[in-house]
Amino acid sequence: MTQIMFPLDKAHEALDDFLDGDRDHRGERMERWLAGEDGEPVAYLVPARDHAAMSEGYQHWLEAQEVADERPEDIAGEHGYKPWRHSPLASTDRLLPTEPLHDPLARMFFEKPYDELDEDGRRRVRVAAICALLRVTLDPDGQGAVPVLVAGHEGDEPGNGLRWQLAFVTKVPGLYVRVTANGFFGEEWGVVTGSGYRVHSGWYSRDDAAACCEALGRALPNTDWMRLTPSAFTPRALAAIKAAIRRYHPFGINEKEPEPEVMADPVPAEGEPVTATAPAT
Repeated sequence: MTQIMFPLDKAHEALDDFLDGDRDHRGERMERWLAGEDGEPVAYLVPARDHAAMSEGYQHWLEAQEVADERPEDIAGEHGYKPWRHSPLASTDRLLPTEPLHDPLARMFFEKPYDELDEDGRRRVRVAAICALLRVTLDPDGQGAVPVLVAGHEGDEPGNGLRWQLAFVTKVPGLYVRVTANGFFGEEWGVVTGSGYRVHSGWYSRDDAAACCEALGRALPNTDWMRLTPSAFTPRALAAIKAAIRRYHPFGINEKEPEPEVMADPVPAEGEPVTATAPAT
């Protein structure tokens, strides 16, 4: 078996093994670790492509943690849904498939099918298709529904993953309501974020669920619901969310509970860690 961990005094051997040793199934060099006296890693030798992928993913993760002011280009003023910008994952999984555009674009640009193009022509078509899909906005239908890429977590779903689900826009950009179950008293509604996470469910009325969304919008006015993941919310934000749900309860407004306190925390500074507790279920 290929050795991965080397002591510091054998760093030169680790470098030689990294450069000239076994490669993985992709033909890439395999990373090597340097360990200190306590046996814990102190340095890594990592292929450049893997390092770039990790750095890019981490940067996207940091950006998704920020509570930002409303930006029309981010929230699509008409409450439309932009798959590349608004889905839970910061990766190409956000992008709609480009293949259906290849042949129409090839015939438009070169007046021949995509399969008959040389590699340079195909590359131009692929670039054009990607650029087009980066600008796609899915507008609401006649009843205000848009497809939202939701992180699946239902018990009867085949494993974790992202799945398109229809949700209805509300007056709060980035907050949607959707049917989550069918009960004895009719449909049950839940509140989901544009970033794909369910905040709460159990309302028997779409209007009541939407009223809770409006309360959340008032309590957390600077929240970018299109981009934030559950771990990005501070304890104060979590308390405000719980307060809104206690008052705008699935069984109706609870007059004994006060309106949630308005909270507007500043955007975390770049590189500043976010201490948070997840509000979504």
